[in-house]
Amino acid sequence: MTNNLQRAFLTSNSHALLGLERRNYANCFPVIEGILSSSYVLPTICSSRNDSSFDATKRLYHATSKRQIFPLVAVSGIFFVGRYSWKALNRMDSEWKDYLWELKQYERARVDSATVNSFTIGVDLGTFYLKLSRINGNKPELIETAQGDRYRFNGVLFQENDDEIVMGKPALDKFYYEPTNNNNNNNKNKSNNNNNTSANDKVLLPYTVLREQSQKDATALVQKVFIPAVAEAMERVGMDKQENGANTANTSQPNLRTVLALPPIFYINHGQALFRKNFHDDSHHTITVPEPVAAIWGAQAMDLIPTPKSEEENISSSTLVMDIGGLASTISLVRDDKIVWSVTLDGIGGEILVQKLVDRILVEVDDKTMGSDTMSLKMIQASARSSVLELVKKSQSQIHIPFLFMGRRPDDPHLNTTISRIVLEQAVQDYWIETIFPKLIENNVLSSSLPTPTDVTSLLTSAITKVLEESNEIPNNIGRILLVGGGSKHKVFEDGCKSSISALMGSSNYETKLVLPDVSLRAELTCLGASSLLPNFDYDYDKGLEMVQA
Repeated sequence: MTNNLQRAFLTSNSHALLGLERRNYANCFPVIEGILSSSYVLPTICSSRNDSSFDATKRLYHATSKRQIFPLVAVSGIFFVGRYSWKALNRMDSEWKDYLWELKQYERARVDSATVNSFTIGVDLGTFYLKLSRINGNKPELIETAQGDRYRFNGVLFQENDDEIVMGKPALDKFYYEPTNNNNNNNKNKSNNNNNTSANDKVLLPYTVLREQSQKDATALVQKVFIPAVAEAMERVGMDKQENGANTANTSQPNLRTVLALPPIFYINHGQALFRKNFHDDSHHTITVPEPVAAIWGAQAMDLIPTPKSEEENISSSTLVMDIGGLASTISLVRDDKIVWSVTLDGIGGEILVQKLVDRILVEVDDKTMGSDTMSLKMIQASARSSVLELVKKSQSQIHIPFLFMGRRPDDPHLNTTISRIVLEQAVQDYWIETIFPKLIENNVLSSSLPTPTDVTSLLTSAITKVLEESNEIPNNIGRILLVGGGSKHKVFEDGCKSSISALMGSSNYETKLVLPDVSLRAELTCLGASSLLPNFDYDYDKGLEMVQA
């Protein structure tokens, strides 16, 4: 009987503790009233489920069936695996780019030893002057002519048989501007669409010809200018090595390489295929590079701007290059050694000062025959060019042309006059407003969101805005602004660049971002950058720098 009582007690308690059948029944416990009783039926005390003493027996979680949980687990697994794989691929791609970047820096560091086995000549074709450079040790330097000139006039003077050409200073001595409204020239002289003066037709300027003529004619002219210039550079390098006692036998070996810097408008008009077809080969002995990109390389080589420390910095950093040339100016946005967007301002350059001073002298002499006299025009231009250079540092210049009126004014054959920089600059800006600005608007190189320019500051502001609009860039994202070009030495352009940048970025930002090289260095940075291209790299206009097999 005792065993039966114990068994009943344990059974009822186990039901209560395990919570079995708690959905339909109360919790019950047996009460033993009398162990000696002969009855086997045990009375029980039942309590409600709401009794706080039994709260611990409640189930506190939600049970989900396997059919519902398996899809969730599968989707979660696919998501985490895919996310990890995507991060891994991005990390691999980033590490590969970092490796290539470090390899470039390694090649840059060993440029000293590379120059022993290879020789690079940088050529800046320019709009008016041609410049040559080479690497001397680990720094680029300009190659001077036999006469000691750092710049070469890039005009080509054709002789009567058209087989012989004259270049350099002899061609510049025969080059002159003349009024286009001169009726005595029998329409033999070609008119420049952007100027009221034009160069005589015997001296051709590569920039003007490349802007107008066909690809075939453009290529032929570039070769006529390019090949003799490189030959002269090699001659000068050979002479330098002889003076230093070095062996010149290696100057003609196949590891000679030339890097030709060209204005971006040449790529736009003729396409890179023109230059790659005629100047590139499998040995990569001749490479063409846009001038704004070469200018940045030159600034880095001369420690004017820092070289990016990583590939990410090189891709994210943008540089605005303002190149004020002789016959035209270029505003370009460069990122990752590639041009994002560029505009060319024809007729905006240093040569316009020479042209307007020639016009002013012709008006002052008040002699209609002077405009058709070749000798007189050459004398006037030579004096005007010297006066314009003098006005870079002075506010006025004395113009003295001896025997200009020989045979015309026997009593006073000399011309003596004075020109003020302010007067000349105002004459230039009046001409721009009347002639150049409307053509630039018509050619869609200025921003349509800004009013018509009234001076050089508003002109450059509109051109920079156009570049930023087309490249979807904002002014504050530009890392630096680099001012280059021989024309930038003139105060009207330098002040205009500063004012336009200040108007767009604020006076506090532009001072920290503007890179203003020395006046003598601004015209040389592009050429210096061309020769600093690493020996085992090629350049593609769309892809940028490309490593080639040694």
